[in-house]
Amino acid sequence: MKMGTTCRGLVLAGGGAKGSYQVGAYRALKELGWQPDIITGTSVGCLNAALFVLDKVSEAEELWKNLDIHGVLEMPDGKTPEELQNFLLDTVRSGGLDLEPLGDVIDRYLDEDAIRAAPVRYGLVMTEMNTLKSVQLTLDQIPQGRLKEYMMASSACFPALRPRTIDGVKYIDGGWRDNMPLTLAASMGATELVAVDIEGVGYNKPNRTGLPTRVIRSHWDLGPMFDFDGVRAVRNMALGYLDTLRVFGRVGGTAYALLPDPDGFLPKFAAAYQQQLSAAVSRAPTLALAETMARQRRDYPAPFSQNLLAPTRGASAPLELAAEKMNVPPEEPYTPRLLALTFLGSFDRDPADRFRVLLGREEGNHIGETAMAAAAPDDFVTALVSHTLQEMRFF
Repeated sequence: MKMGTTCRGLVLAGGGAKGSYQVGAYRALKELGWQPDIITGTSVGCLNAALFVLDKVSEAEELWKNLDIHGVLEMPDGKTPEELQNFLLDTVRSGGLDLEPLGDVIDRYLDEDAIRAAPVRYGLVMTEMNTLKSVQLTLDQIPQGRLKEYMMASSACFPALRPRTIDGVKYIDGGWRDNMPLTLAASMGATELVAVDIEGVGYNKPNRTGLPTRVIRSHWDLGPMFDFDGVRAVRNMALGYLDTLRVFGRVGGTAYALLPDPDGFLPKFAAAYQQQLSAAVSRAPTLALAETMARQRRDYPAPFSQNLLAPTRGASAPLELAAEKMNVPPEEPYTPRLLALTFLGSFDRDPADRFRVLLGREEGNHIGETAMAAAAPDDFVTALVSHTLQEMRFF
């Protein structure tokens, strides 16, 4: 590689069924024109990586939409939940489930010769079982014709899944020691990194590469590791797509993808919300702490900038928190105004009715409401957002 040449590395973490999220992220990267030169992955990340090396984004989407647990693991049919739980416990005690169905998926969707001929370089990580040593491998280090063996070893999530034996050595899921193989991508020559984290059960090493790194991860729960379900996969792909656009500055927000605000609704809401919060705090000072706790519990940023003409993501945080509380779907982008309207249409009983005294809707003793706000601060913020929007009368 020539001096000064950018070499882009895409790093895909492990996380089982959550891996569908990475497909949406890759589609967004394609649309953004961010083409990786290197792709590394662990566990399900190494499987997606192979598809992306071949630029098979449509095939990856189709695979994930149709993949179920039987396409990955040898699982019995027709068992009750209690019987299935007992089966899984017995299987773990006896050494884990078999991954052979996953091998069939690899055979259907991946061509080793094509991967070796692709211009995008590939690497994966697995873990030596007896020593728990992380084994990082580039494609050139994997013997010809044996890529599938190594991919399945990288995906063997012990003790739920059986170890894989290669040349007399047992290997387990690479996530045991390196669930996000950033250093592998760096060692292969990457000069900048994009990492897609799906919060699997493995160990993510601290990023000590020193390289510029964007990390894409979801605010939302992507589901259980072994919940291979087409409906959830479609949702996760949409979230991965939108979260990637956010990381690259194409949309705003924290949990929801917020589009540009053409009518200046957001700074107006931020100012009105702060005014209503201040009024409530004047009645019960502990509400300031409740509002802060609500943001922290749901991983929203700190209160908005005092410059109301240029509010930070914190300006939309109360609105997003309230929308999340009322189960407003996050799979589509919203303008701030549309998110507010969707939130207001998401309930039959006004959340603000639980805090009528604190919100100044009626006179009375607020001790009970203050206790409720302390016990469920996100309920209080949701009520405050509803009250603010109604007082604004923007709809």
